[in-house]
Amino acid sequence: MKKTLSLLLVLLMVAVLLPATAELEPGKYPLTEKFGEIELNFLVTDHPAIVDWETNEFVKWIEETTNVDLKFETVPLEGRAEKLSLVLASGTYPDVFMSVGMSSAMISKFGVQEQLFMPLNDLIDKYAPNTLKVFEQYPGSKGLLTQLDGNIYSLPSVNECYHCTVANKFFMNMDWLKAVGMEKPTTLDELYDVLVAFRDKDPNGNGQADEIPLAGAYLDGWNTRTERFIMNAFTYYNVDLTQTNTTSMEAFGLYLEDGKIVTPFEKPEFKEGLKYMRKLVDEKLYYVGSFSQNLNQLTQLAESGVLGATSAGYILFANLGGPVYRQYDYVLPVKGPNGYQNVVSFPHDSVATTGYVLSADCKNPEAAVMVGDLLLSYDASIRGYYGVKGVDWDDADEGALGINGLPALYKTMVPWQEVEPQNQHVVQQTISMRDSTFRLGETSPADVDLWSSEGLETYLYKASAEYKPFARDEKVIPPIKFTEEENDELTVLRVELANPIKEGVIGFMTGARDVDADYDAFLAELEGKGLPRLIELHQTQYDAQYAAK
Repeated sequence: MKKTLSLLLVLLMVAVLLPATAELEPGKYPLTEKFGEIELNFLVTDHPAIVDWETNEFVKWIEETTNVDLKFETVPLEGRAEKLSLVLASGTYPDVFMSVGMSSAMISKFGVQEQLFMPLNDLIDKYAPNTLKVFEQYPGSKGLLTQLDGNIYSLPSVNECYHCTVANKFFMNMDWLKAVGMEKPTTLDELYDVLVAFRDKDPNGNGQADEIPLAGAYLDGWNTRTERFIMNAFTYYNVDLTQTNTTSMEAFGLYLEDGKIVTPFEKPEFKEGLKYMRKLVDEKLYYVGSFSQNLNQLTQLAESGVLGATSAGYILFANLGGPVYRQYDYVLPVKGPNGYQNVVSFPHDSVATTGYVLSADCKNPEAAVMVGDLLLSYDASIRGYYGVKGVDWDDADEGALGINGLPALYKTMVPWQEVEPQNQHVVQQTISMRDSTFRLGETSPADVDLWSSEGLETYLYKASAEYKPFARDEKVIPPIKFTEEENDELTVLRVELANPIKEGVIGFMTGARDVDADYDAFLAELEGKGLPRLIELHQTQYDAQYAAK
C-alpha cells in the first residue's frame, strides 16, 4: 500500500513538472502556470528597425500572455532567402519558422516531399480558433494553404490592404492641368491631347521646354510601370516588366479567360497598344528613360518640377505632404478605341500562406500552434503592428469615425514607421489578422488633410473605391501550387522566357523592334522558349486545384 501511494505521489509530481500540452484548452491563455515550463525556438527576420527580438515590447506581451518562453534566431532581411536555404540544409531546425520569406516551393519540397515540416490540420482543428475564423471569413483560404498532399503546413496571415487590390493607379499634375485649361482625361484620345499640351504649353511656367508629360520607373518602385495604364485601354494587360521579376505569373502575362489560362501577346488589341506606346515615345510624350530608371530618378523628375503624370501605388514619387506631392491627384482608367477599360487588380493577395511553419521535430506543437493562433487575434495584431497600447496607439474616442466612415476601432499616437530602430513592435515580421475592418478602423478625422501623412490612408481608400468598379478580378489567376518536379521545370522555363518577354515588349514600345515587321518572330521566339509548356503546367494544376471547386 505504501509503495502504491509513493508511486502515485511520484507520478503526480512528474505531471506537475511536465508541460501539459495535451490538455491545452483552445483560445485559453496562459498555457502554463509557471513561465518557462514551455520553451519555443523561433527563426525570424533580423529587421533593421527591430532593436532586439528578445526584449521587444510586443514579444514580452506575448510571453506574459502565454507564459511561454520565446527564444529567437535571426536571418538578415537582406539575403534572407540564401540564409533560410542554409538553415533548411543544416539538419538543425527551430520549432517555428516565422515570416522568414518561406516560399510555396519550399513548403512543397521540405514539407510534402521531405517531411521536415509538421502537418497542422488536426492541430488547427483542435487548438486554433482564430485560424478557423480566417478560413470562415476567407472561404478560399483553407484551399490556398492546403498542399497537394492534402496537408496544411503553415498558419495563415491576413493583410487585407484595400488600396493594394487596385494598386496600379495613375496620377497627374493638377496644377499643370489647370495651366493648360483642361480636365482630367476620360478617354485615350483625351489623354493624348493632355500629354501634348503638357509638352507644348509650358505648364510649369519656367519658359523652357523641359516638361516630361509621362514617365515611369521600371527598375523598382511599387506599380510605377506606367504602360499598364495605357495598355489596359486596349485589352487586359497584367504584364509585369519589372527588371528583376522572373517568378510571378504576371511576369509572363498569364491570366484567365473563361477558365483557360492565356496570355495577351497574340491579341490584335495588344499589338495596337504597343503601337500607341511607340507613338508616345516617338513624340516625346512618354519618357524613353523610364524603361531604365529607378524610383529615385522618377522622384527627381517630380521634385524638380518637370513631371506631368505617372503610375504608382500612391504618390510615392514625391515627398509625402510636400508642395510637389500636393500637385498630384489620381485619374481613373481611360476608355480605349473600343471603349475598353480596366485596372490591374490583385484580389488574392490578402491571405499569405507560408508565414508560420512548424518543423517536424517541434517538441511542443500544441503550444506552438496556440502561440501562432494568438498572433491572429485583434489584441496581438494591433500590438504587433503599432506597439504598446496607451503609448503608440489606443482605443478610438467615442464617436470617432474610421477611414471607411464607420465607427473607428483605434487611434494612433505615434506615426508608424519601419526605418528607425525601435523596440515597441515587430515591423510586420509575424503573422497577423489585419483584415479590411482592422486596417480601415483607424481614426480619420472628417477634416483630415488628404494630402498629408495623416490623410494618406483615407485618400487611398477614396481613390481605391473609385477604381474598384474597373477591376476584372475574375481574370486574375489565384495562387497555384506545383510539385517539386514541376517547380524544377518551371524554373528553367521562367529563365528562358523572362528576358525575351521583357526585351520584346519594351523593344516594341521604344522602337528597337517594329511591330509590323518583327512581331511574328517575337511570337515564334516565345513558343520556342517554352511559353505553351509554361501555360500547360499552370493550366493542369489550376484545373486540379480550382476548376472542380
